[in-house]
Amino acid sequence: MFGFLEENITSKLYSAYQYAFLKDAHFSRGCSGTFDFESGEKVNDTTQFDLASLTKAIVTVPIFYDLFSSGKLSENEKISRFFGDFKSDITIFELLSHTSGFPAWLPFYELVPEEKSLKERKKEVETIIFQHETSDKTKCYSDLNYILLGFILENIFNQPISEIFENFKEINKLNFDLTYSPKEKNPKTAFSKMRNTFPEREVEDENCWFLGGNTGHAGLFGNAAEVVFYFDSLLKTPWFLPTAQKLDFAGFDRPEGDDSNYGKSAKQRYIGHLGFTGTAFLIDPETKTIAALLTNSTYPAPDKPERKERIKQERQQFFDRIFS
Repeated sequence: MFGFLEENITSKLYSAYQYAFLKDAHFSRGCSGTFDFESGEKVNDTTQFDLASLTKAIVTVPIFYDLFSSGKLSENEKISRFFGDFKSDITIFELLSHTSGFPAWLPFYELVPEEKSLKERKKEVETIIFQHETSDKTKCYSDLNYILLGFILENIFNQPISEIFENFKEINKLNFDLTYSPKEKNPKTAFSKMRNTFPEREVEDENCWFLGGNTGHAGLFGNAAEVVFYFDSLLKTPWFLPTAQKLDFAGFDRPEGDDSNYGKSAKQRYIGHLGFTGTAFLIDPETKTIAALLTNSTYPAPDKPERKERIKQERQQFFDRIFS
């Protein structure tokens, strides 16, 4: 059914893949490959991958939805409430929906001195981000939005976001093995020039690593089955779908046109997210079909020939076969 996944191991688009999907009450999963191209050590169904930006949709978005649904916070709250040194009219909803006007990305690990403490680093990152505030609210997918959202959650709960997420899972009975602290090694991702090694049990994203390894935009690890069952359970909580529909699923992607990463036949009602390392999930909220595909396509480096187009074609084939 998914022979093209094996072909992409042969062509070295990645060294390993893992998939899982839930459709019509039928669950299926599979995996293949090795932790890298040299060792030959095979991955299995419980191997945890670096989920990259899936962190945004798994951690940050649901926690804010929960705060909104309980009345503890308004999506229209101005973020200056949480950053007293900066006056801003930007709202939490604008951060969630990538309509804040902030740029897509900045190399904070190069802009802030490494010798500073974590608390000092975060403060300087805040300052740099707010220096880029603009009146242009054209939609722009931005890590900066979710770095700030992570800081806001840490301000509200007075805990690291990793602990906030563990408590959120426990309260909502979402006890799946999705974590910022993997206990076993993960398939290799891109070589880190800052760390002079391939990260092992550490996030690939350099900004996330620089900010302590657990942020609102990246840092989470997990396997495909856990991603699927997490969202299946989340969809069944009484507050999630009503809040998500009210906000038009802010924070999730929607398929656009007939050539999106989510398939050539993907419907506009689907929601999903992509991760830079080569991860993705897609959900049909109407039929409760959920699928996740995880790879380490940035290994050994993300600039391999036509990587973006190749991983896009793979995602299209995978999601079209499940959702069509």
